[in-house]
Amino acid sequence: MREELSIVTIAHNEEEVIGRVVDDLLANYREKILELVIVDDVSTDKTAEIVQSRMKREPKVRLIRRSPPCGVGRAIKTGFKSVDPKAAYVLTMDSDFVENMDDIGRMIARMERGDCDGVIGSRFIEGSRITGYPLTKKMMNRAFHCVVRLLFGIKQKDLSNNFKIYKREIVEKMPWHSDDFAINAETGMLPILSGYKVCEVPASWIGREEGQGKSKFKLFKVGMGYIKVIPYAWNFRKTKRGG
Repeated sequence: MREELSIVTIAHNEEEVIGRVVDDLLANYREKILELVIVDDVSTDKTAEIVQSRMKREPKVRLIRRSPPCGVGRAIKTGFKSVDPKAAYVLTMDSDFVENMDDIGRMIARMERGDCDGVIGSRFIEGSRITGYPLTKKMMNRAFHCVVRLLFGIKQKDLSNNFKIYKREIVEKMPWHSDDFAINAETGMLPILSGYKVCEVPASWIGREEGQGKSKFKLFKVGMGYIKVIPYAWNFRKTKRGG
């Protein structure tokens, strides 16, 4: 994988971390990266200015500025549609994943083995690390995955983490639907339901510390969105099976 990877990261008011994420990605994975696409999801701070400053000295960095309404799903779908057709793989990640640079290396290495169509950076398998993850959030996450396993037989343990590498054809072909955080569940479920082989490697989840911005995740609102993904995925599977 040499200059074949398109990285799509979304940012909404991430001025405290976006510069570091861009710099660290390029410092660690320049030879792998074809482009680094930052989707600015209607930020009102200096996020765009910071990315633009990197663009002046780094041609691999691209900035896409969205108009209202904002939404994680809208931003991810915009990023997917903007991927360079020369890319062979697409990595999607949050812009506050400042502690996950080593995880990206493991994901790339797993993908380069050639026996998977996609790789999820999983917080819930052996070797992963979670720090500062709210208990209620974890309980809702595990309950969602339990339901998905019962209904669909999906065994992967972290479908809803926005930390995945897929072959480009997957992000282009899937009928992504959700406009909010629930898109993260879709990006985990739909490729598997389509028959693609998706592997998992351990990844870390570190709660934001002071100076790393604020989380945009609203627990119960997001939970309702994830529930709506289940009937959408059910109908999607029926369609794939021919009704």
